[in-house]
Amino acid sequence: MKRSYALETLSWEHHNGLVLVFRLEQGMQFDASVEEIKRYLLHVWQTALLIHIDLEEKYLMVPEYLRDLKDYLQQMQGDHQIFAEMMKKLNKMKSEQEIRNLIQQFSEKLKTHIRFEERELFPAFEKMLTRVEAKQLGEKLHEVHKPIDLSWPNEFWKRKNGSEQ
Repeated sequence: MKRSYALETLSWEHHNGLVLVFRLEQGMQFDASVEEIKRYLLHVWQTALLIHIDLEEKYLMVPEYLRDLKDYLQQMQGDHQIFAEMMKKLNKMKSEQEIRNLIQQFSEKLKTHIRFEERELFPAFEKMLTRVEAKQLGEKLHEVHKPIDLSWPNEFWKRKNGSEQ
């Protein structure tokens, strides 16, 4: 689905979120070091996901949108809080099995969250915004958008022979 100019930068970041999920799942499937996967996820959380969440909450959780999209925006914000709680727990975890379980839960929750935003929240936004509002929101988000770097020195999501699948 083609996303409107107003929300396209957030959709680009959602694509990166799905790449993250793929990498986490592949790493687990290939029995990569759980500690390595944990470090990668915490790094992406700090350098990309927190920034994305901040942008969504700063530019979408505003009074004029809350009136019409309250339930959607509350769900978005609730998911963001769950992610923050998960990362706080992950940061303290030592048990490999607990880490593995939390990473799997995080991956599932992130996939579901991205689907919700792309299939429900964003289409509702696009219907609600006037052309002028959409243009203004798009300009703001494009101005602050920075490409996400998902690189990591140890590409644990690749098989030992170097292929991704």
